Amino acid sequence: MASATPSEPRSGAIGDAFISIDVPFELARLQASDAYQTEGHAGRTLTKYPELRVVIETVKTGVRLPFHETAEQMTLQVILGQLRVWMRHGENRDLTEGSFVAIDAGRVHELESLQDCAFLLTLAWPPVERRTREGAGS
Repeated sequence: MASATPSEPRSGAIGDAFISIDVPFELARLQASDAYQTEGHAGRTLTKYPELRVVIETVKTGVRLPFHETAEQMTLQVILGQLRVWMRHGENRDLTEGSFVAIDAGRVHELESLQDCAFLLTLAWPPVERRTREGAGS
């Protein structure tokens, strides 16, 4: 089967049932953005469903995204360059193109770009029913 190249940078809206995205196009757009030029990093949500988000990020060499935590489980896959993931309790991993990590909800972490890099970040929210119960104090 031959691989298809998108004829458009994006087909479908952010929450559509089927979305096609030209990742190199999105990276070029992010790297040309004011945020990337001034802050050294930029990102864009590629898809947004009630229980899932996918974000593309690009980060300049030496930039650190300070310690933070997410309430969601997440995966991070490096698609360009090299990135270090620091965990609050001392673990760290150097990731190169094609590398992947999964981080459980509530784990405090920091990201450091060891060379210009880009990565896909996937965030998985708990099911809507569980979020509703937990929010109600059940």
